[in-house]
Amino acid sequence: MILRAFVVGLCLLISGQVMSQISVGIRAGLNQATFSGPTDSSFNEEHGLNGGFHFGINVQYNLTDRVGFRSEIAYTQIGSSYSMFSPEGYYVFPLPEEPRFVLRDTSDIQMNFSNAYLQLPQTVHFSISEKLELFGGGYLGFLINPLATGTITFGGARSQADHRFRQGLNFNYFSDGDVNPFIGGTNELIRIIVANQDVDLLRTVNSQEFLDNGVTQSRFLSIDYGLIGGFAYYLNKGLYAMGRVEYGMRDITRNVADYSLTEVNDDGSLIFVNDQDRNVVFSLSLGFRF
Repeated sequence: MILRAFVVGLCLLISGQVMSQISVGIRAGLNQATFSGPTDSSFNEEHGLNGGFHFGINVQYNLTDRVGFRSEIAYTQIGSSYSMFSPEGYYVFPLPEEPRFVLRDTSDIQMNFSNAYLQLPQTVHFSISEKLELFGGGYLGFLINPLATGTITFGGARSQADHRFRQGLNFNYFSDGDVNPFIGGTNELIRIIVANQDVDLLRTVNSQEFLDNGVTQSRFLSIDYGLIGGFAYYLNKGLYAMGRVEYGMRDITRNVADYSLTEVNDDGSLIFVNDQDRNVVFSLSLGFRF
């Protein structure tokens, strides 16, 4: 009887100590993100920052008063802006007699990518003082909603301007849409003249997917992973402001989506470049630890 009471008391003491070392928290805030990848300044190609938001719930286990491990599950919205202007761009037009007719003229592309991830960050936290905390670690992310909007403005530099047009882009990369980003859909059409033929193009393209060995695939890979670093400043015992940087370690775009936007083969087939596009995220959060 005495032994049983001793064991029960010891278990309660240990569990109480363990629980005192665990804290639960929430955080939410804003992201500024971009894709880190090669660009060509000769035709004003660049990736820029694009905004988003995040929300997370976390659990921290404190090894000591100054060191702890934190696990989190978070929804985060990241992406990039993209712009390109080339006086020698191209567009592949579908013609009845020649399905892949390539025309060269000025090409101006403006895009905003917004990819939503379910993310699992794992970090180690070091308290420098009562107010300041540094942390580092890694994350695993699962893509759940990749979107993009933008425009293509083509033509205008050549003496014949009948092929000039502006086309909207509204992509949901996980939808069952058209394989060719320039054909399909049911919305309003643009009629232009290409090689002395009337050609109808969609005013807005509603989806974009790619074929690889007969299989339709999204532009973006479903899994991302990378490194995390940052700091937290505690306004009081529970409330804190956090700044962090995430750097992706994986190329997030499929090779079938990495093709040149300024060069194309003579037969109209795409030239693939296999760029390494990685997520880079800067975020600010407000959080609370219970």
